Amino acid sequence: MLPPDNFQETPEPVLAHRTSPTNIGLYLLSTASARDLGWIGTQDAIVRLEATFATLDRLATCHGHFYNWYDTKDLRPLEPHYVSSVDSGNLAGHLIALSQACHDWQGVTIDLTFCWQASLDALDILRDSARDYRGRMAGRSLAWRRLDDEIGHLQRALRLAVANTDPRPERLTEFCDMAANMVDSVHRIVLEDNDPAQGADLNAWAESVHATLKSHARDHLPSDTENLSLRLSALETTARAMAMAMDFSVLLDPDRLLLSIGFQGGDGALDPSCYDLLASEARLASFIAIAKRDVPTRHWFRLGRPVSAVGHGSALVSWSGSMFEYLMPSIVMRAPADSLIEQTNRQIVRRQITYAESVMKPWGVSESAFNVRDRDFTYQYSNFGIPGLGLKRGLADNLVVAPYATALASMIDPEAACLNFEALDALGAKGRYGFYEALDFTPARLPAGHSVSIVRAFMAHHQGMTITAIADCL
Repeated sequence: MLPPDNFQETPEPVLAHRTSPTNIGLYLLSTASARDLGWIGTQDAIVRLEATFATLDRLATCHGHFYNWYDTKDLRPLEPHYVSSVDSGNLAGHLIALSQACHDWQGVTIDLTFCWQASLDALDILRDSARDYRGRMAGRSLAWRRLDDEIGHLQRALRLAVANTDPRPERLTEFCDMAANMVDSVHRIVLEDNDPAQGADLNAWAESVHATLKSHARDHLPSDTENLSLRLSALETTARAMAMAMDFSVLLDPDRLLLSIGFQGGDGALDPSCYDLLASEARLASFIAIAKRDVPTRHWFRLGRPVSAVGHGSALVSWSGSMFEYLMPSIVMRAPADSLIEQTNRQIVRRQITYAESVMKPWGVSESAFNVRDRDFTYQYSNFGIPGLGLKRGLADNLVVAPYATALASMIDPEAACLNFEALDALGAKGRYGFYEALDFTPARLPAGHSVSIVRAFMAHHQGMTITAIADCL
């Protein structure tokens, strides 16, 4: 079980059957976050994790590193065989975090209040989906009245359980029955429509509510708790061993004491370019490599620390001034309080907001797909950032806002992030699977008469960052 790299909605739905170490690491952490947020139970999380590790065992590696890209259908590494420092650092860090999560889960039952709240989350989305769908269903008022009653009844019961912090497992059976009745009502409404495909989202969210409750119900059935602990212990050991198997010494440029961008899997030739800035997505790889003693500690002090005046303070300069470079490592690597990195993170979020205000657009500029396509109509991808924060030239020539950048910023300023999500939603940035990849405001790429072009795609690693960053915030 491996996450595909991306899904593009237009002009025809296309799934990219390839994946990367970063995609995989964020999928694993997203699964752990889903369990901690109550969206799935522990047993279902274990099944998902075990399936992914069983697949990882079948992938070819080099010096313990996974290659940059794999075909998700036949699991072969894609040409050219390449090992990326950033990808390896991301996966290693995420594996260590996952290992700790599996350790913490042993012998611990999820507080059912999280289950009740998670079910309410899905119910809220179901209500929105029903509101969007029912406008075309005139003449079916009785069926809709029944569904409204069932949604409302379950919602009130769950809210009361949350308010009373009701931990009784027997409520699961009661709530599962109520959710099953609600699913049946949704199915009947959709089947009566002349175009049932239009009701797919309504069906999906009704079933999601039921699936969440059933997942937790499985955790409260009589089971072999010792076997469950053994499975978690095995996952803990496997995840940590996989991270420790990666030899980062082969990625170190011995003369410059910097991590190379990567190396060719065939002849092992190091890429001549290196990561030489502290404000970089490679910061996690550097930290892991030093912690494993694969590279010397003085490597950390070879990372450049140029600063730029930002507001009433200063911040580290990155290559492109993107949210990704600054905040991606923070998903699993907390900056020390009042450190240069922590100060930088606060300043760059503030700078993103003030820059957006100056151009009267939502904020959140980062690397992403944008409104240019190749001959196969596939969106192209590039790094975008804020002028003054990045060394790259021409940053002011583009304005591409990526919603996942707002999620990353929620770890720094959650209130501002919530307001920005609302602004993005008002512009139509929310799609079937969450927020779309990006909103391209660059005038040269806008169709006539349009003020924004929505990039209707979903990148696995950006969706994963969104889930994990918000989970960190909560």
